[in-house]
Amino acid sequence: MATLWLDLGNTRLKYWLTDAVGQIISCDAKQHLHAPAELLIGLTDRFANLAPEFIGISSVLGEQINTQVAESLALLNIPFEFIHVDAQHPLLSSAYDPAQLGVDRWLQLLGVVDRKKYQCIVGCGTALTIDLIDHAHHRGGYIFPSIYLQREALFSGTKQISIVSGTFDSIAQGITTSDAVHRGILLSIIGAINEISRRHPRYELTLTGGDAPILAQHLTQPVHIQDNLLLTGLMRYFEHAL
Repeated sequence: MATLWLDLGNTRLKYWLTDAVGQIISCDAKQHLHAPAELLIGLTDRFANLAPEFIGISSVLGEQINTQVAESLALLNIPFEFIHVDAQHPLLSSAYDPAQLGVDRWLQLLGVVDRKKYQCIVGCGTALTIDLIDHAHHRGGYIFPSIYLQREALFSGTKQISIVSGTFDSIAQGITTSDAVHRGILLSIIGAINEISRRHPRYELTLTGGDAPILAQHLTQPVHIQDNLLLTGLMRYFEHAL
């Protein structure tokens, strides 16, 4: 039985096709340029050729776009289901109101949760999230603008700092405006993660997402980097449903 796992994020569409034992047969990721429904129409032939028996979907794009996506997928005559946050899922409970917990954030946690551990999960995506899990119970967390959103906000909200190029490669003090901007933003996030780790020293730290390598090299505690936690969580969500 092949299964298609589809992640509709803020900027990208990603999918895995897995076999009956969960091994990845095919995968891809594409920028959807804020037109995911149109991109999906172009992928329907590919999905039909992959011939999955079921499609599991995670989407953060809202009901209007999800309806368009559902209309496109219905043409395949393949059963599909959009997942919703389940704060009492057998693998992970949460103190959060499910209506207030983003499905992408929750699936990242579901993808790594271990009921034998204290865990701190940092999702390094469009928004940066930090979540604490106590033996498979989500205690809550924090949401920050990513390093790039912080930079955009600074440029748009100040008159004396124009758009400057640069890289997030150091937290040492800067001696140019570009360095001061990039290093200050990076330090703000590194400092927050370090402070949370100081307050919760027993928690194993895991980073996921595109900016994880940038942040990991500046942290003071051991770090695990794990890719594709959202798609892993999507698979685990259905372990008790299929």
